[in-house]
Amino acid sequence: MSDPHLPTTDADALLAQADALHDDDPPRALEMLRIVDIAALAPARLGRLSFLLDHVIGEKFGLWEEATARLRAIVACAGADVTPLILRHAAIAAQLAGDAALTRDWTQALAASADAPLDKARALVALGAVQFCTNRLSAGAAGRQALQAMAPVLELLDAPGNGLDTAFGAVANNLASDLLERPLDDLAQADLREALARAAALAQRCWDGAGTWLNRERARYLSAMAANALGRSDAGAAHARAGLALLDEFDVDDGQRVDRAFLELELAAGLRLAGEPGRADALARALARAARFGEPWLDRWFSDRQTRNEALAAHYGH
Repeated sequence: MSDPHLPTTDADALLAQADALHDDDPPRALEMLRIVDIAALAPARLGRLSFLLDHVIGEKFGLWEEATARLRAIVACAGADVTPLILRHAAIAAQLAGDAALTRDWTQALAASADAPLDKARALVALGAVQFCTNRLSAGAAGRQALQAMAPVLELLDAPGNGLDTAFGAVANNLASDLLERPLDDLAQADLREALARAAALAQRCWDGAGTWLNRERARYLSAMAANALGRSDAGAAHARAGLALLDEFDVDDGQRVDRAFLELELAAGLRLAGEPGRADALARALARAARFGEPWLDRWFSDRQTRNEALAAHYGH
C-alpha cells in the first residue's frame, strides 16, 4: 500500500496534484514540480507544466535558473511539436534568469511557431516577464514596468496578422488580475492605476478581436473588476452588464452559471460605488446562484470576491 502522505509517482497525476494546490501550498507544489517526470507526461500536459514552472518555481520562489533548466527539458521533450505556449514560458524564464542567448533563441522560435513578427514575440515575452514580477515590486515600480512593457503592444496589434493575439490577451488578463488584487493603498498610486486600466483594456481588445464569445464575456468580467478596483463605478457596472448580455445571447443552456454569478456580484459592486439603484437585486441574484455552486473552492472564491468588494466600497467611501 502506498503512503498517502507522498504524492503519486504517475507524472500526469502528480502534475494535477501540484496544479490543484500551487496557490494554497506553494512549497508543496515546488516539491512536486521538481520530481515530475517530464518524459512521462502526456504531451498535452507539457504546456501546463511550462506555466507552473514560471508561476511557482520562478514567480513564487525567484528560482528562475532552475525554472529555465526544467523548461529546457520540456522544449527538448516536445521536439518538433513544441507549442507557442511552451516557447513563451521558456523565453520568459530565460529572460528573468538573465540568459540573453537562450531568450533570443526561444523568442525567435516562438515567432516562427506562431507565424508572427519577431518584434511581436519580443513584446509578448517582455510583457510576460513583467506579469511574473509585479508581486515582488512596489506599486509604483510595478505600474511603471507594466506601462513600459505595454507601450509598443497596441501598435504591434495593429499590424497585419493576428499571430500571438490570444497570447497577448492571456498575458494582459493575468497582469490585470494581479494588479487589481494589490493592497487597497496601492490602488491610489498613479502609475499602477494607469497600468491596471491599460492591461484590462488590452486584454479586452485582444479577446474581442481573436477570442471566442466566452473569452469576450470573461474580458468584460475582468474589465468590471478593474473598473471597480479603480473606483470607476459607472464603467464597472457597464462592463458587468455587457458580460451578462453576452451570456444572455450565447449561453442558451445556462452552462456558464458560475460566470453569471460573478458578473452579478461585480454589477452589484459597481452600482453600490455609483450610488445607483439595483444593487440589492443584483446581489440577490449573485448569492442565489452562488448557493448552488456545490464546490468548496468556488465557494471560497466567491466569498473572497465579496469580501474584496466590501473593502473596495469602504475604501471609496461607500
